[in-house]
Amino acid sequence: MPSLPRLLLLVVMTCVTGLGCTRTTPSFCGQPDDPPCPEDSVCVEARCVAREQLPACALGQTRCEAACVDTHSDAFHCGACGTACAEGQVCSQGRCTDACAAGLTQCERACVALESSTASCGTCGTACGSRESCDAGTCACEPPLAECDGACTDLGSDGNNCGTCGNGCGSRLCQDGECVNACATGLRRCGQGCVDVQSDPFHCGTCGTGCGSGEVCVGGHCRLDCPVGSVECDGTCANLTSDARHCGACGRACGPGQVCTRGACACPSGQAECDGQCVDLRTSTQHCGACGRACTPDETCTNSRCQCAAPLVLCAVGCVDLSSDPRNCGTCERVCATGLVCSNGLCALP
Repeated sequence: MPSLPRLLLLVVMTCVTGLGCTRTTPSFCGQPDDPPCPEDSVCVEARCVAREQLPACALGQTRCEAACVDTHSDAFHCGACGTACAEGQVCSQGRCTDACAAGLTQCERACVALESSTASCGTCGTACGSRESCDAGTCACEPPLAECDGACTDLGSDGNNCGTCGNGCGSRLCQDGECVNACATGLRRCGQGCVDVQSDPFHCGTCGTGCGSGEVCVGGHCRLDCPVGSVECDGTCANLTSDARHCGACGRACGPGQVCTRGACACPSGQAECDGQCVDLRTSTQHCGACGRACTPDETCTNSRCQCAAPLVLCAVGCVDLSSDPRNCGTCERVCATGLVCSNGLCALP
C-alpha cells in the first residue's frame, strides 16, 4: 500500500491528467455536492485557497470569504461578515437602516462617502485597487506603499517587489524588504510576505484585512489614529475636554445649548440652566430675570424685566392698546362715554 504522501501525489496526478478527477476532491468548492473548504481557507473561483495566500484588500475593506467588502456600507455584510440587511434597507455606517445618514450618498444599497470610499471613490461603483485608498474622491497609493507597474505594493512584504520594484523572491518569502526562507517567530505568512497581523495596517488581524485611511492596527484591530489630546469615541476622534457629544467621557453628551468646558457640561457665559435647558434670563419670556418667572402673552422680556410688547403700554389692568381701548383711550383709565368708541386714541362716534 502506498504511503500517504505518495497517495496524495497520485490523486493530484490523476486530477492533472484528467483521469477520474471528481468535484468531490477537497480542492474543489462552490457546488452543492462539494465538501466545505478546510479551516483557514476560502473558496475562490471554485478552488479552496489558503487565507494566507490571498492578496490584500483595498484599504478600509475586510475580507469576507473570497470577497473584499466595506462592512461600513455593504448591505450583505453590514457591520460584520455575513450580516445582511433586510430587503429595502441600506447599510449606513455599519448599521442596517431605512435611509443613509447625513453626508453619505446611496449607491444601490450602500451608503458611502464618495470622497473616501474605496468601493465607490468619487462616483458610485468606482472601486480602488488592492491596497489603494480614496482621498478626495481619487484612488492613490497609501504611504508607505510604493507604486510598481501601476499597482500599489508594500516593498517590505511583496514577494515580487521585495525591497525594490521588480526584485522577486521566487519561492522564498519577503520579510522587511529582504527575501527569506521562512517567516520569523511572531510573523505570519500573507501571500508571499511575512507580516505582523497585530500591527500591519494592510493585514490587520487576518490576511487581506486593511485598515482605512487615518486608521492604525492595534492588537489586530483597526483603530482611528487620533491626534494627541483626543480619543476614539463611536468611530470618531473626540476631545473629551471640549466635545459636547463626549464631555469628560465617551458618550456623555451635554444638554441642549450646553457647552463642554474642561470636561464638564455647563451653559455658555451669560446663560443660566432652567429646567435642564440653557436660557438667557435677560430675554427669555419663560424665565425673565429668574428661572420660572414667565411673562404674560402680551409681554416681552427686556433686560430681565417683563414689559408690554409695543405698541401696548402698561396700565392698571395690564397691557393695553391706547389707540383702541375704550377704557384706556389715549391714556390709562380714560373711559369713553356710553355710545362712543376709541379711535386713534380719541373717543368718537362709531
